[in-house]
Amino acid sequence: MPSKRIRRRPASATSSPAAPSLIAPLPTSEYKPSDLTIKDTAHKGKGVFTSVAIPQGTCIISETPLVTFPDTFTPAEALAVVARCSEDDRQKFMAFTYSPAYTNQDPVFGIAKTNCVPMASLRQAGLFETICRVNHDCRPNSEYFWDHTLGKEVLYALVDIPAGEELTVCYSDLLERRERRAWLTSNFGFNCKCESCTLPSTELAQSNQRMTKLSEIIAATPMLIRINPVSAIAQIHQSLAIIEQEKCWGCGPSQAYDALQICVAWRDLPNAKIWAGRAAELFGRCRGLDGENAVRMRAYARDPTSHMLWGALGTRKLSS
Repeated sequence: MPSKRIRRRPASATSSPAAPSLIAPLPTSEYKPSDLTIKDTAHKGKGVFTSVAIPQGTCIISETPLVTFPDTFTPAEALAVVARCSEDDRQKFMAFTYSPAYTNQDPVFGIAKTNCVPMASLRQAGLFETICRVNHDCRPNSEYFWDHTLGKEVLYALVDIPAGEELTVCYSDLLERRERRAWLTSNFGFNCKCESCTLPSTELAQSNQRMTKLSEIIAATPMLIRINPVSAIAQIHQSLAIIEQEKCWGCGPSQAYDALQICVAWRDLPNAKIWAGRAAELFGRCRGLDGENAVRMRAYARDPTSHMLWGALGTRKLSS
C-alpha cells in the first residue's frame, strides 16, 4: 500500500561538534483539539492548521486509529473491515478522498489505500482522523510514526511552527526528487508543488545535486565502516550539512547513530560520547526528547561501552 511516512540542529560538516549537554528530557506537550483546525487548502484538499505556535521537538498529536487494516488487504477485506465500524466512524472514514489511481476501485478500498499509515510493530495500517489529514511537503515541518509504547500514532514538530501554519509531513523516504515526485504522482495522484519542488531552476539543480550526494553517502556508509572509518565519519559530517541545508530532518538521526556505531566499534570513547550526544539531539528533534531513542542515546553518551558493538572492530582514534 502507499505508505505515508521519514532533535536539535546538527553542526556543520566543517565544524567539530561540541561535547553533548546531557539535558533532561522536556515534558511532552500535546496540543488541544481546539488548537488544530482541519480546513480546505488552495490546492491540496483539506489540511491541518495550528492556531498556536508549536516549539520544535514537541508532540503535537497522539491518536488512536479510527479503523485498522492488515498491512496488505484486498477490496473485499477493506469493505468487511469498514462494515464492522460504527455508523459514526463509517461516516468519518467516508469523508476522506482518494487518489485517482483507485478511480476504478470501490471507494472504501481507495480511501484505505490512499490515507492509511503503517503501524509498524503491529503489521497493520491505520486511518487516523486528524493525522491522516496532514498534507505532504518535501521539506516538512513535522513527522509522524507509530509509538508502540503508547499504542498511538504520534506527530512531532521538526521545527518551530508559527501560529496559522499548515502542518506537513513527507509521504516518501525517497531522497532523489525526480523519483519522489514520480512516486507521489503514481500513488497519490498529485504533482508536488511545494516550495522545494518549485525553486528557481539554478537553485533546484543545486538542491538536486545535494540530495543525490546525500543518497550516495547513505548508501556508501555501511561499506566504509570496516575499510575506511575515518572517511565514513567525514562523509557523515557532509551528510548532516546537507540535511540541515535541505531541511530533510528525518534522515539525521540514523546518520548520527551510524557515526556513533563506528566510534563504538573502533573503541574511540571520546568521539563515541560526542556522536551519542548528537544522535540524542537529532532523535529528540524527530521523536521527542523523552522518546525511547533519545533516552537510549543519552545513556550511550554517558557510557558508550554499554553498546553491544563496543570494540568489535578493534581500537582506532577517529575524527569527531
